[in-house]
Parts: sequence; C-alpha cells; structure tokens
Amino acid sequence: MNRYFTRIKLAACTLAGAAAMLAAPAHADVASFDSLAPMVYNHGEQFHDGGLTFTSRISAYVQSLGVVDGLGGEILSGSNPNSCGAVIDCPSGNSSMYYAGWNDGSLDVTRPGGLYSLHSLRFSFFAPVGGQPDGSYGQLVLNAITADGSSVQRRADFAGQDADGHFMFSTWNLDGDFAGLQLRSMNISACLFDGLGGCFNMADWAPYAAQFAIDDLDVAVPLPGTAPLLLLGLAGLAATRRRRAPRA
Repeated sequence: MNRYFTRIKLAACTLAGAAAMLAAPAHADVASFDSLAPMVYNHGEQFHDGGLTFTSRISAYVQSLGVVDGLGGEILSGSNPNSCGAVIDCPSGNSSMYYAGWNDGSLDVTRPGGLYSLHSLRFSFFAPVGGQPDGSYGQLVLNAITADGSSVQRRADFAGQDADGHFMFSTWNLDGDFAGLQLRSMNISACLFDGLGGCFNMADWAPYAAQFAIDDLDVAVPLPGTAPLLLLGLAGLAATRRRRAPRA
C-alpha cells in the first residue's frame, strides 16, 4: 500500500513540475542590432539578431508590378547624425544601431525553427526629407501569423518631433493579448495618414514615403524541454495505473 501511494506521489510531482515549467516565463531576448555593422539590405536579404531572422522587403506595390529587386532597408548608427545622408532626417532619441525601412518597404521577422512572442519595441517615423511640420504622420503596422495560423494586426501612431525638429523614437508596449500570442512570423511596415481617418501604404499623394525605424525588439521564446517533461509525467501516471489494476 505504501509503495502504491509513493508511486502516486512521484507521478503527481512529475506532472506538477512539468506544468510549472510550462507556465514559467519564456526565455527572453532583445534584438538591439548593436552587434551589426551599418549595412544596406536589398529585397530578400537577411540578417540575424536576438535569436530572430529579419528579411528586408521592398514595397508590396512595387512587387505587384513584377519588380523583384531594390532597396528594402538599412542598419544605421544613431550615434552618427550624418548616417542618413544629406537629405533624409535621422530620428532622435536613439544613439545605438537601428533598422530603417525605406520607400514603403517592410521587414519580415521569424525565428528559425520555432515560435516567439513580442512584448515591446522602439520605433520612429523616418521622414523622407527634413523640415517637416510637427505631428504624427502615420503608424507602424504589425501583421502577424500566430501558431494556429490566425492573422493578427496591431497599429501604433508615430511620435512627433523634438525641439530641434527631428522625429523621435518612442517605446511601444504591446497589449497583453498580443504579447501573449505565440507567433510564427510577423511583418513590420508603415502607413501614412490621409487626413480623413485612413492610413495607407502606398499613398498616392506621397509614394515611397511610408518609412520607419525600429530598435530593441523585446521577444520571448518557449523554454526548451518542457513538453518532454510533461509527457514523462503522463507516462509515469499511466504506469502507476497499470500496476494498480487487479490481476485476473
């Protein structure tokens, strides 16, 4: 009798431990781009940071015309105010490396071999030219595919300008519903306000101007090995039940 209850306790403890690990916070990482050098990325070219794979994409409209090449984005240094060139105005509030998406382009985000969740990121509007009037010119757009194949979208307004007229980086803390999702993939893009309540990419009145900058993607990935532990606990419980069964 004592041995039987001991087996029950062991199986229960195994199940409880596995369940606790499944409920534990996932491993966290941050894609800060600080390990990357300044680099231009054309359509389809990839880079890796924070356990994620990033794929640069040109404008969806341009792709629909059959174009399969072109500039998608660039890794820039926030510590170098001249890294954006003579015309384009670099955003302020970031002295580290960041990614800039150009000309209505976008950025695909995946994790090799697995799922991930996104909790927050930093982002800014990337003005095509300097000297723009202050205000929010559009939104950053996240289009994600979840583990079960569902499509989910989130949008956030770009911040305005600082006292020197530079568009600013701001932090976007994703809502709990989105942050709790396990994502297969995500596409990051921008849209421009039309003044009538709409936000478009590509905008007829301002083509190739829906540009964005992102940094510090705070992601989490499932802890490895939790599923096998749960299966081990279930197997232990099944074995205990078999031993308990009366003999013929």
